[in-house]
Amino acid sequence: MKIYQNRSQLFEQLNQICIQTLKEKPRLIVALTGLCGSGKSTLGKTIRKKGFGNFAPYQIAVIDDNVMSLNLFIARPKIRNTPPQHNLKDNLKPFTKFLPPYVKIIFYICANPVRINFADVVIILKIDEQRRQKQLEQRESDAELIKSLMNGKINIDIPFTHGLCLVE
Repeated sequence: MKIYQNRSQLFEQLNQICIQTLKEKPRLIVALTGLCGSGKSTLGKTIRKKGFGNFAPYQIAVIDDNVMSLNLFIARPKIRNTPPQHNLKDNLKPFTKFLPPYVKIIFYICANPVRINFADVVIILKIDEQRRQKQLEQRESDAELIKSLMNGKINIDIPFTHGLCLVE
């Protein structure tokens, strides 16, 4: 697992990994994970809007909280799919049928990536616990929920080819 202290270094490495991987397959999955309040959704939103490296926003799909967002030039559709409780491992198939061929990278954002059996890249986000609590307090109003989220753990129980960690 390679550890990075800033986003530009992480994106540089991710760009190289994506370029190499896409020589061998038509599309890749990046699992973006971290504890609640670590900035996963915020980073995913930035990637969806701006792209990174050699990849423009229209080449990227972001699946966060069971909603897929695409940037299709003039439209930004959102497609929702919640997997049935008895079969969580759907490998994002309900979403992939909606993807145009020019979408090359799927970012799957989840504290515990339970819907997939494999990720080409896993990115773990880590931030200072005080900052994480502050972010959760801005987002949530229930003190018990915040306490529960602060005590959460991540469980990456899937194989992956490349592991990256962003510590901010």
